[in-house]
Amino acid sequence: SAPVVAYNASRVAVFDATKSTVALGSLTEFFELIGDTAPAGHSIKGLYRLAAEQNVVLAEPADDTSIMAFLVDATSGSYDLVDVAHRFLGETITTVAPSLFDGSSDDDSLVRDVQVAARLREHLRGEIARWQLEFVYQEVELPLVAVLGRMEARGICVDVELLRTIAAEFTQEVATLNAQIQKVAGHEFKVNSPQQLQTVLFDELGLTAVKKIKSGYSTDAQSLEAIQDEHKIIPLILRYREVEKLRGTYGAPLIDAVASDGRIHATFHQTVARTGRLSSDNPNLHNIPVRSKEGRRLRYAFVPTKGWELAVADCNQIELRILAHLSQDSGLLAAFASNEDVHRTIAASVFGVPVGEVTYEQREQAKAVSYGLAYGMEAFGLSQRLGVPVSAAKEVMDKYFAGFPSLRAYMDSTIKEIRTQGYSRTEFGRIRPFPDLATAVGPQRLAAERQAMNSGIQGLAADIFKSALVRLDRRLNSEGLAARLILQVHDEVLVEAPPDEHHQVDEIILDALINAAHLSVPLEISLHWGENWAAAKG
Repeated sequence: SAPVVAYNASRVAVFDATKSTVALGSLTEFFELIGDTAPAGHSIKGLYRLAAEQNVVLAEPADDTSIMAFLVDATSGSYDLVDVAHRFLGETITTVAPSLFDGSSDDDSLVRDVQVAARLREHLRGEIARWQLEFVYQEVELPLVAVLGRMEARGICVDVELLRTIAAEFTQEVATLNAQIQKVAGHEFKVNSPQQLQTVLFDELGLTAVKKIKSGYSTDAQSLEAIQDEHKIIPLILRYREVEKLRGTYGAPLIDAVASDGRIHATFHQTVARTGRLSSDNPNLHNIPVRSKEGRRLRYAFVPTKGWELAVADCNQIELRILAHLSQDSGLLAAFASNEDVHRTIAASVFGVPVGEVTYEQREQAKAVSYGLAYGMEAFGLSQRLGVPVSAAKEVMDKYFAGFPSLRAYMDSTIKEIRTQGYSRTEFGRIRPFPDLATAVGPQRLAAERQAMNSGIQGLAADIFKSALVRLDRRLNSEGLAARLILQVHDEVLVEAPPDEHHQVDEIILDALINAAHLSVPLEISLHWGENWAAAKG
């Protein structure tokens, strides 16, 4: 069976199961010797990243015990070796304190780690089989480990000058807003101090205090949004906080993340989001605002390698398409089959008017419900999103469900099934435990039901995207193209390519995404090229 490895930035321990022996050596030696043997280990994405940084191509992994543990139990939240060994093998690993003068203590922990990983691998193979997770593990998550490792090593090219300009704009706007707020208040105070802000808003200006807390009245976003029409200072404070957050997240931190090669090498995680979706950190590229003008501004700074082009492929309404597929609601299926503007078609059914007479408002309302369904949004959330009273939002939702009767039935039966089973399962086999669904009451129960409802949709979306990434990467490699996958965020996939590969890459991206799953409704992809992420997003 495949060798099990444990590694750090320079050394590696290799466990040979047939002989039960451990060999130690440098990473460089290991990369020279491994050839096309598939390695196994715990969290071995980093090994693929290190290999790619040295232009070494490793065979696809044989097993990764952190991925196995995540698939078997997506809710425990921690998948490092110590936790997984404790949870599945009942073994407590004490960390060897590293000595400054002694490299051998590092080697000692590698030897111990590789033996633990080998035991875990045996145990977790049984668990993967017992929970019928072979398909999602072998076909999607395991090969993705190598794809993500290579993606991290490549990184994404950025225009650092533009990032500096944007950071300066944020800083400037924060200063301007700060001055405006002090002026409106009539004296200087610290806007970031909740105590001083309470004094200004509630004592001096006499505005409505919405929510009582230990130290007086809340100045959180929700409380301030509720009174934003009472005084011109409130919109200024809300905007100040928004820009301050952007500055703190995408100002200096983003610039600091640029490596000497002019690229940002984020770390991607496939075991963080319980739904199975990817996330990233150092820096987090998944929370660049999607809809705001600042988000768009930031995207201009993400560019292809010099002389290359950037392709952005976006999956249109993927959650709603998945919902149509899962619920088999004839109205929803028909809306997608008609090849018309789907939100307009849905609005026509909801409000009982001909497609040609749907107003902008009606389309927006239907669209908000459609998106909300995938996240289990309630009438309250919808009222916030549409800026209408809760009663009006409830009315829109009722009309929506009346227009698509099988939808409600599907949602109810799904929740019932998950309550009985204790977990949800996607068509690819991915499971997510919901142990408290049967026992929860009141608001907790509603929240658990929303999550359960959402898990099937988000989980299948995750399966489809991860599967598409694997297909895409395999084909770019097998056809010997220079083009490479550099990012997957939300419903988008980014590929950079030299101009002469443009047509081939088009075909490969579309094939990888469209055929990643076979749903009752076709997946629809928008694919655009551009000189930066914003331009290619259209």
